[in-house]
Amino acid sequence: MRARDDVRADDAHAVVIREPLPTRFPPEEHIPALVTILNGMLLWGGSRIYRKLFGIGVNEWRILGELSNVPGATAAQASRDLGINKAIASRSIAVLHERNLITQESTGRARRLYLTGAGADLFNSIKPVAARREQLLLTDFSAEEVALLRAMLVRMAANEPHLHAFDAGLLGADADDL
Repeated sequence: MRARDDVRADDAHAVVIREPLPTRFPPEEHIPALVTILNGMLLWGGSRIYRKLFGIGVNEWRILGELSNVPGATAAQASRDLGINKAIASRSIAVLHERNLITQESTGRARRLYLTGAGADLFNSIKPVAARREQLLLTDFSAEEVALLRAMLVRMAANEPHLHAFDAGLLGADADDL
């Protein structure tokens, strides 16, 4: 009996689907898909431009941005604030530190991160390019639409704890372990 069940399962996997599923998930109807598409456009394009023109990638740029807003942030705080993996944050911090764009100061057990003068200069050089890229994405949006979009995205980001708890429940993990 077991062999027959395996054959049926294999047959189902061998079927080629050539038409959209009735249960499909069109990106234009799924906000996370749209956000992911935009994220990809911003990350890949930004990374190419920032590397070629300024010698750093998008993740390093994001760390510089975090420290421009939160001088003295720790790596863990920057990782959490930016929504990036701790390992990615750590690598980016190491790159910035090696280039003397940031410095670290130990205060007790915490290592606080700060921009150096060179880091602030680089941040200020990249900021107009980043602002222009944002402006191009918002072409044909009214000021009211831009304000509404920003407010809605901030509200979505504030819902992260709900998403985090849901993910932990699905994985059978403590939310703090994710």
